[in-house]
Amino acid sequence: HPHQFKPGDLVFAKMKGFPHWPARVTDDEIIVFKVPVFYFGTHQIGSVPLENVVPYVGNKTKYGSGVRIKGFAEGMWEIQNTPGVCSRQQV
Repeated sequence: HPHQFKPGDLVFAKMKGFPHWPARVTDDEIIVFKVPVFYFGTHQIGSVPLENVVPYVGNKTKYGSGVRIKGFAEGMWEIQNTPGVCSRQQV
């Protein structure tokens, strides 16, 4: 049973060619099997297959370290400290 995500959820989203990346589900319409996300650190918007998205809570230890790609460390800082960055409703 796939996880149901809603706007504002903090997640790790996996895009082709990249590791699982800290992200937030955006308030755009969730298309069937695709989750719209805002990537922390790079501030890009993307749409990721549902099976490539996992909850942030419970997966931080698994995916939250050891990545040397530009923007990742910043993204991990943002998801922990300013999770509402660039959202219409600043948290």
